[in-house]
Amino acid sequence: MSQQTAAEVRHTEHEITVDAPADTVYRLIHAATDWPAVFPPTVHVEELERDESHERLRIWATANGEVKNWTSRRDFDPEARRIDFRQEKSSAPVASMGGAWIVEPLSGTRTRVRLLHDYTAVDDAPDAVSWIAQAVDRNSGAELRALKEAAELRAADELVFSFEDTVRIRGRAEDVYDFLNEAQLWEERLPHVSRVELTEDTPGVQVLEMDTRAKDGSSHTTKSIRLCTPHTTIRYKQIVLPALLAAHTGVWTVEPLSGPEGGVAVTSQHTVVIRPDAIEGVMGEGAGIVQAQEFVRSALSTNSRATLALTKEFAENAAGDARRETALPEHLDAERYQQIQQFYARQMQMLDDGDGHGWAQTFTEDGVFAQNVKPDPWKGRDQIGARMSAGLARVAERGLTRRHWFGMVAAAPAENGTVKTRYYATVYETPKGGKASLYLSTLGEDVLVQQDGHWLVRHRWVAHDGAA
Repeated sequence: MSQQTAAEVRHTEHEITVDAPADTVYRLIHAATDWPAVFPPTVHVEELERDESHERLRIWATANGEVKNWTSRRDFDPEARRIDFRQEKSSAPVASMGGAWIVEPLSGTRTRVRLLHDYTAVDDAPDAVSWIAQAVDRNSGAELRALKEAAELRAADELVFSFEDTVRIRGRAEDVYDFLNEAQLWEERLPHVSRVELTEDTPGVQVLEMDTRAKDGSSHTTKSIRLCTPHTTIRYKQIVLPALLAAHTGVWTVEPLSGPEGGVAVTSQHTVVIRPDAIEGVMGEGAGIVQAQEFVRSALSTNSRATLALTKEFAENAAGDARRETALPEHLDAERYQQIQQFYARQMQMLDDGDGHGWAQTFTEDGVFAQNVKPDPWKGRDQIGARMSAGLARVAERGLTRRHWFGMVAAAPAENGTVKTRYYATVYETPKGGKASLYLSTLGEDVLVQQDGHWLVRHRWVAHDGAA
């Protein structure tokens, strides 16, 4: 019988000296969701769970020109200014990877940063080992140089800023998303786009290169990596930038609207970092940060608003065509209504049993859970499960029993086989040895879909009564 040899664990260390205080450097490394605007390889970071001592992240980044994604856990030691990380789920050819960021003060204004890695390759294959070694070396160098620049040259807050434009569209999320996702057609659809090249070797991961015209008639080339989640978001990071920008990330979001008119809110959000040493070269002698801000915002916002206007026209025309082609019945048939009642009963009892992750499985993979008392919706099963499980654990620690009740469920067929529901939901709370009392009264609105014979929530909006 042959024995399988364990893959060799390889170790690397990279370092750089930064002319900035150690606490400043540590904060930049600690704020992982800001990395796309700091580190060139990082495309997007999604926070799955977090407390004072650790966090779990899903990270998308380039490695040797390919877009990879993985889930990592990070453990914080702020006293030692050290952050340890370990990939929970790696992406081939990486079998495992971990390491640490170590921030060492050399003086009050000077810091050494050490970046450690350990890794194994799938099957310990020589080609895989070489690929990983090159990726670690290239990305570590790029990240450390970018960290140094961010800490030393971007001290002025006004160099990094965000802005957004939003439009309401009386149309379907699917049509809005299709217009934004099908960027290969933008040369025909958008007047400010003169050339487009789009590749999508992995579904949902696009590389988009295009030439756009500015208001002054000039043209510039940009290249972006886009992460596309059907019907909800398209996140992007520019990897070929105009001369004035050190970084540019953004996201198109499509949010269903509640109420009788329905429709969606579509937002184009930008985060940019201005390159201070390029301002006068681009804008002329004497120009400063304020003028650069205004210039960048005007240029990007003009193009975003033009795209939003044409998206609105496209989606509303498509919705009008769909309404003319088919009229949906006002009420759901008895069989499906009973199925949905049973679905809600099972779903709410999962919460009462403390099964937050099981409850999250009753959402679609890209499901959304939004509340009027939370600034940001929970998106995707992983985040929904993690956030709900944490909340249920806190309730259990307090010795409370909670029971959810759904009632007055109104359900109607909607586009593409979905069902829209509207209901009242209350939560009763009972302490050990105490009396039950009403904890919460809410109004809920869902978009439900059937997958493999099972009902799932694609989007849930919960409005808490009495919320400011």
